[in-house]
Amino acid sequence: MATAMARPRTMTDEEIREAARAVFVDQGPAAPVASIARRLGVTSPALFHRVGTKEELLRIALGSGKPDGIERLVAEPPDEGARQELLSILGELMVFFQRVVPNLLVLKAARVSAAQTSSSPLGGPPPVVLRRLLASWLARASARGSLGALDPTALAEGLLGAMEARCFNAYLGGSDYAPGDDTSFLSSLVHGLAPPPLLHPTKRKRTR
Repeated sequence: MATAMARPRTMTDEEIREAARAVFVDQGPAAPVASIARRLGVTSPALFHRVGTKEELLRIALGSGKPDGIERLVAEPPDEGARQELLSILGELMVFFQRVVPNLLVLKAARVSAAQTSSSPLGGPPPVVLRRLLASWLARASARGSLGALDPTALAEGLLGAMEARCFNAYLGGSDYAPGDDTSFLSSLVHGLAPPPLLHPTKRKRTR
C-alpha cells in the first residue's frame, strides 16, 4: 500500500516577509536562506521557488512600507492642540523608524538600493519623503496660527534626525544605547527643539 505524501506547507507573502526580515535584521545580509526556510518550516528549494533569488528576498523583506497615520501629515493641522497632535504624529513615525532604520542598514550592507525594494509606497526614500511632509505640516500649522514663528524645514530635520539616530542606536545596542521610553524622549525632544510658547496655539485678538 502506497504511503501518502505529505503536502508541502503553504506560505503567505506576509509570513515570508516577516521571517526573512527577522533573520536578515538579526544576522545581516549574509544570512543563509536556509535559516529563513527553517523558520518558515519549508525547504530552501521551496522558498526559492516562491521568491526567485536571495536578492529578491532581501527586497521583499526589507521594503519600507509606510507609517500608520501618514494621512495626518497631509491633512490640515488643528487650530488648537498642535503640540499634542505633533507628538502623536511623531509617535507613529517612531514606530515606523524602529522598523525601517534596521531595514535600510541591512540593505546598505547588501549594496541594494532602498529605491529598488519591491515596496516603496512613499514614492521615495522614507527619510527624505517624511522630512518633506513634516516640514509642510509644520509650515501649514504656523501659517494657520497654530504654531509660533519657526523654520519648518530645520525643525523637521532636527526632529526626524534625532528619532532616526535613536532607532539606529537601539538597533546597535538595545536599551543601553537608547535608554528611557520613547514617549518621554519625544516629549523632551519637542520641548528642546521647539519649547513653549513656540508650539502653543496663538490666541487671535477679536476685532470689533
